[in-house]
Amino acid sequence: MTKRRVIFLASSILIAIIGFFWLNHPDFSLSFSSKQFLPVAPGFQITGISEKGNVWLDNDETHPVNIKTLNFVSETQLRSDDQTAWEFFFEGFLFTALPGSAIHYTPQTRELILEKGEFYWDKKLAAQKVEISLFKAGNIFRLSASGRIRLGFSSIEIWNFSGQLDFDYNGKFFQLKGLQYLDTKNGNKIPPANLFPAPPFISPQAETIALTLANDTIIQFKWKNVQGARNYLLKIYPSAMRDNLLLSKVVASNSTVLDIMSFIEYSELYWEVAAFDTAKQIESAPAKMGVIKISSSLLKKGLLPQPPQIEVDSLSVSGNMVLIKGRTDPNAQLSIDGVAVQLASEGKFIHTISYRSIGVKSIVFRAVAPSGLESVFLKQVTIFDE
Repeated sequence: MTKRRVIFLASSILIAIIGFFWLNHPDFSLSFSSKQFLPVAPGFQITGISEKGNVWLDNDETHPVNIKTLNFVSETQLRSDDQTAWEFFFEGFLFTALPGSAIHYTPQTRELILEKGEFYWDKKLAAQKVEISLFKAGNIFRLSASGRIRLGFSSIEIWNFSGQLDFDYNGKFFQLKGLQYLDTKNGNKIPPANLFPAPPFISPQAETIALTLANDTIIQFKWKNVQGARNYLLKIYPSAMRDNLLLSKVVASNSTVLDIMSFIEYSELYWEVAAFDTAKQIESAPAKMGVIKISSSLLKKGLLPQPPQIEVDSLSVSGNMVLIKGRTDPNAQLSIDGVAVQLASEGKFIHTISYRSIGVKSIVFRAVAPSGLESVFLKQVTIFDE
């Protein structure tokens, strides 16, 4: 028998086995998790746990989850501590459970209950509607394509990013379209709020940096504006699971400069940005996460961030006018007597002050670094009556 015929017969047998299995299990599908490329069948499977802490199988926190040996054959309650985030697949949806979250899964009925905490979900494979429950069986939640949910003590917050979503909660029916937000503590009295779409074209999207000098830790984060949005919320995490929020900052433009010096203990930093309604304190759909990988660092050997230096090269008085020339850290924010000063290349600046009265005047220079450290510098001039 030739080699080609052997391969043909083996392939035919494999196809027949798969066909027979599919006829007896028509709802079976094969997929791969985002982290470990493991086959994921319908049902439930944990695909990742963040580095710190544990996910527990009991309230006494004596039986931690082991992904390699975990086998769901009976009802299972899973809960994470306040440091640990985790990911799991359920019926073709990828969930990210933030620290302090808990679920209940019954493999016999393939029922998933989100009991407490905060979750993101993203449809990966499922073509049909998938239902889960909130807090207890009966609070049916029909998943949309992607979104976020936060389970409070007496209410539910939902950010529906895309697709149709509806659910029953305590005898009330709720429905959300894509890009809508709802807090159930308001009941049906207040309609869902509209969300902005995710900011596109973020930078850095995927960048590897080697930190050898102090200014190497200064990174510019930028994104394309979302029409109608005035403010944005920038968040930085040590992993894509959002297990430990390192920074949360409101930005009133489409870019900001940050010093990541205080985060260099991590080899990777993940960041995301979303339009933010400061009045209602509602963040919209986040952009796809960007990642900064730190390949090497001499800064880890004890070098600490320093406040920016301020140098005044010349200070000229002409009548009631003062002309100031100087320089500071080009990444700092400079103000002179409370007035913001624009920096040119290499941190150089030119600024004029006009006084209405004579006498000795104190000029206060203040420079704030992206790390938050600041320098204050004082100069005095005398204004004479011409």
